[in-house]
Amino acid sequence: MKYHWDKIDLTEKQREYINSVYREMEAGSYRKTIKIMDLNVKNKRVLDVGCGPGQFLVELSKDSPSLLVGCDLDESFLRFAFNEFTNRNINNFILIRADAMNLPFANETFDVVTSFLVLPLLRNDKEALIELSRVLKIDGTLCISIHAAGLPIRYIKQGRFRPLLIYPITCIYQLTGKKLILNTIQNHKKISKILNSIGLHVDKIIPSKKSFGLVETFKIRAIKLK
Repeated sequence: MKYHWDKIDLTEKQREYINSVYREMEAGSYRKTIKIMDLNVKNKRVLDVGCGPGQFLVELSKDSPSLLVGCDLDESFLRFAFNEFTNRNINNFILIRADAMNLPFANETFDVVTSFLVLPLLRNDKEALIELSRVLKIDGTLCISIHAAGLPIRYIKQGRFRPLLIYPITCIYQLTGKKLILNTIQNHKKISKILNSIGLHVDKIIPSKKSFGLVETFKIRAIKLK
């Protein structure tokens, strides 16, 4: 498929990532996520935090939301997403450069908030979840995904061993509360406890495929109660 990235300053790595995630979208991966998470966005205001080049928002646009908002820190990804949405005739969207730890939206703005594989890259799990919850309406739906213990092992199959550093980095974070490098593993039970403690009810926890018997990622859905 031809993508609309002319005149956008993208690295080769970014182009490879865009090709990868949009291929996943065209193959139905994101539609499967919407289905298993029972994610209903029809006539709803939706925010995707850490939207990257916008592939999940493109898939959500097929379900008639009233508004799609994507935020990310990478301007090149946002420029690509803008071009892609425009060429796909998606009109009801806003893209904004913003920090997930300090979202530029009022309290209880959105009916649905999604954030996939972003939490591992943020400096504090609880603070990030509080911020995601803040912009979510009462009875709104939060869907996130997190790294699990099997994720770094997956790279061994590719002959890559550097990702194994995630294990000691995660241990340091668990002991000190500080992420030396912003890429860690989360415990889905602890994340669920945090969500419950800040006024959300976790009603779905979906594991991904496994590497060497260990789950690579978890998807979590929660409803805001207060």
